[in-house]
Amino acid sequence: MTSRCSRCGSTSFRADRSLGGRLVCSHCGTPVDQRGGRVRRAAVTSGQKGLAFWLVVAAIALLLVIVIQSI
Repeated sequence: MTSRCSRCGSTSFRADRSLGGRLVCSHCGTPVDQRGGRVRRAAVTSGQKGLAFWLVVAAIALLLVIVIQSI
């Protein structure tokens, strides 16, 4: 079974001495044991999500109160 690079599809690998002998792709340099093509995003914590939700709810409630009082 020939392994392929998950990022570029190449079958050419070499051992990189600077990474302790880990195999890396000869074309794109991605380590064999690392998944390629995925970009990690910073996760939003549930506390920040909850705060944003309640701020939006408060703003809508404030607008409703202002609209109802102006009628």
